[in-house]
Amino acid sequence: MKKNQTKSLCLILFGIFLNIYSSYSQTSHETSLYNWFDKNIGVESLDFENGPAHLNFDKLANNKNRYYISEDFIKGNIHYNNQDYFDLLLNYDTYNDELVLKPYGESNTTKINVIKDNISYFKIGNDKFVNLKTLNTTTFRKGYYKEILTGNNITLFIKYYKEKKKINKDEIDLIEFIPKYEFIVLKENKFYLVNDKKEIIILFPDSKKKINDFYATYRSLKKDDTPLFMQNLLKHINN
Repeated sequence: MKKNQTKSLCLILFGIFLNIYSSYSQTSHETSLYNWFDKNIGVESLDFENGPAHLNFDKLANNKNRYYISEDFIKGNIHYNNQDYFDLLLNYDTYNDELVLKPYGESNTTKINVIKDNISYFKIGNDKFVNLKTLNTTTFRKGYYKEILTGNNITLFIKYYKEKKKINKDEIDLIEFIPKYEFIVLKENKFYLVNDKKEIIILFPDSKKKINDFYATYRSLKKDDTPLFMQNLLKHINN
């Protein structure tokens, strides 16, 4: 009962603050207000905190983990049920396609999978991922895609996912996660799969020479960092 009363009071105060700032506040002011609200009401009471626990018992080989970049959680934002939440400790489990939250700070080991159906998009660092819920699953993978604006109203979406590989090292069963990617272009409100050069040329026939030249020039980049190669290629085509 006391918790509900505290929550109601915070909601009233939060609404008052938003009304005060609504006519002239900047994004930084709005972010500060949301952070004040989250801190005072308690993150455990927020709408997205009711997801299942995130468990990870992986015994890794070669430190090849299941996450987007590393096992470390970094500050990010979530747009959840039409509400923005800022400065949260987040990570992205690309093997299970789950956004993971540390609700109680870096020193606490509790981790939660945020309910995917309620997420429109999230940001980890400077990278924005959108939840493409309406994709045709017979052609595309559903779930979170990194969104990159490449110019001329063209958007590149990169699907990061990983496949599990079991290995035995010194009679110990270990696993490593192999990174994989899928690329989609949004052009004229339609999604196109562009996982190879042929598909890109079909989508941008007037840029065939530019595409061929780019592939010839940046072969090593394509091998070492395929997402960056595709990002640079689409920007090259559309600028």
